[in-house]
Amino acid sequence: MAHESFGFTFWLKWILSFAGAFAVSAIFWTLLLGSVFGRIEKNELELTWCLAVFGSWFLFLIPFMRKKERIWKRFNDDQEKAAALWQVSMNYFVGVLIASCLAWSFYYRDRIAVREGGGFEPAWVKAVLATWLVSLMPLLVWMYRKTDEIFKAALERQANTKPIFRSIFVKKSERSLPSSLCEKLQGIPPTLREGHLITAVLDDGTRISDLFVVHRSEIIGVYDRASLDFDVTRIKDVDVIGSQDLPPYEESKWLRLDGRL
Repeated sequence: MAHESFGFTFWLKWILSFAGAFAVSAIFWTLLLGSVFGRIEKNELELTWCLAVFGSWFLFLIPFMRKKERIWKRFNDDQEKAAALWQVSMNYFVGVLIASCLAWSFYYRDRIAVREGGGFEPAWVKAVLATWLVSLMPLLVWMYRKTDEIFKAALERQANTKPIFRSIFVKKSERSLPSSLCEKLQGIPPTLREGHLITAVLDDGTRISDLFVVHRSEIIGVYDRASLDFDVTRIKDVDVIGSQDLPPYEESKWLRLDGRL
């Protein structure tokens, strides 16, 4: 049985990492706030603790979220840029809020400590919100400019209908698999709807990855190669690449071998 790269053990490690990150965040902020303010018992400190713990944990999870999308290869280049922009923005958004709460809690610590009754210290609330909102203005301007750049680049790319993959003409007879390998592919489900993505094993043991085969017989494309620089009659075996192991898609790296665009 083939090793499953992203099976049960892989996801179990992620779940344990999530739980462990939350525990570490809670312990860290409890010790830090306790060393500065003593007991965390006032509303301002309790809110600061909650924001710090959950905010830190959330920021820790963002890279895991992006890793999951890369594993499933559901993001194109524009989406990757948008996700990176969102990650930076969330880091700033949450980080400034936590820093604002910490700074003003320290500044008003004496007033908070002697306040009787429930509720929040009005001066603390106003200071935290004002600092946070003012600090967000540069972020909003930066996000608008970056989003506009991503949108314009995507619009320009979509408007350009000319294919960006390369194409050369190679005779069908020079790119057709040996009959024994065609028979082998008959019993294997295709990688994609159009055909199989394979790794070819040559007679000297050389492995050539990412060859695209249609009709279980004809190599129609190669990935990240300048030409069909080997004799297909030297192929002695093929390994089919599963849909979960597809290479990251970059159209400019594909070379089509039938001369069509």
